[in-house]
Amino acid sequence: MKRNDFIEKYKEKTYLGDGLYVHFDGYHFILSTERENGVHWVGLEPPVFDNLISHRKQVYEDALNLED
Repeated sequence: MKRNDFIEKYKEKTYLGDGLYVHFDGYHFILSTERENGVHWVGLEPPVFDNLISHRKQVYEDALNLED
């Protein structure tokens, strides 16, 4: 894939579900959702995105070790 193809592919919003979209600006993963008062968004810098993925992993690992 050429650089321009990459940029074009990931600058477009992709629907994730539950009204949430994501696109990539070359640095941030930008999550957005439309509400009655406009578009709300959050830009995740690479270290923050990595923290989110690590947190998800830890939550799922802990869930597997639950005792009833």
